[in-house]
Amino acid sequence: MYKAFTDEQLVELLRQGKDKAFDELYFRYRDLLVRFVYMRMKSIPVSEEIVQEVFTTIWERRKTLVIQKKFAAYIYTSVRYVTLDYIKSHTITDQYIKEVTDRSNDDYTSSNTTEDAIHYQELQQAVDKATLLLPKKSKEVFILSRIKHYTNKEIAEELNVSHETVKYHIAYALKFMRNYLGEFN
Repeated sequence: MYKAFTDEQLVELLRQGKDKAFDELYFRYRDLLVRFVYMRMKSIPVSEEIVQEVFTTIWERRKTLVIQKKFAAYIYTSVRYVTLDYIKSHTITDQYIKEVTDRSNDDYTSSNTTEDAIHYQELQQAVDKATLLLPKKSKEVFILSRIKHYTNKEIAEELNVSHETVKYHIAYALKFMRNYLGEFN
């Protein structure tokens, strides 16, 4: 029914509370936007999460939504900004995870201050606890990848799974770690 409508007409119908107008916009742009984000993130689950977040925001603001330009330009710009925010907000946590897992087999040097040592110990305990909370396959992949430093190809061969499965479990484990370790940002 709404396929013949322009994006701008659909936005106006959405403001009026027409749920099907939202559905049409979603189905018009979802796959294109996921591919757009994937070019930067190289993770389908993360790309889908970002696109979903943008559409959720549009849905929540549907009655007050003001778009000054074409909807396509608006949605791509929104997705680009959410992607950049995602990268920025997750970089610090990823650095903490990398630092802790890289040091997991090393002795913690005594040259660090007491405060650094306490922070490191708390972070190490949090990473260990979070690792235990991961689903079995994600835990195996995470340990092989981040602690034992296996390549994705080596992990796939070791666990007899596809390369894509390994990438999925790494993305899942990192997302879980980011959420779990949020307090360390």
